[in-house]
Amino acid sequence: MKRNLLYIGICLAALVALGGCKKAPINSDIEGHWQLLEFTTKADGEIHRCERIYYSIQLWVVEVAEKQGTQGLTSFRGRYKYDEASNTVSMTDMSTYATPENSVPAEVWQLEPYGLNSVNTTFRVLESDGHSMVLESDYAILKFKKF
Repeated sequence: MKRNLLYIGICLAALVALGGCKKAPINSDIEGHWQLLEFTTKADGEIHRCERIYYSIQLWVVEVAEKQGTQGLTSFRGRYKYDEASNTVSMTDMSTYATPENSVPAEVWQLEPYGLNSVNTTFRVLESDGHSMVLESDYAILKFKKF
């Protein structure tokens, strides 16, 4: 009987400890999985429709990728930071991510189909309600929907 109670006590303690390990998002209206619908380049006002381009934003990491698309784009991963005071999102150090020693910084021409023109970009959050999001950089305005 005492042995069963001890076993149950240990199991309950383990469940409580494991339940507290989940990391909460910094901003749940921005973090998550997003499909890039289009982006408008500010220099010429041209709207670029996007097919199968996705952003994944989780805690301190952002990934941009073409999923089952026809362009054969390289996927990139970088650092993500949300600044609540200025309502901005920074995506920095965009690079390939096979392994750290084989990681290669992205070239600007590789990032352009993702609406980016630099390995380090800061966006102003124009809209973000957890279902849709609009980000503006000095290069482009990006429109997303959550999936």
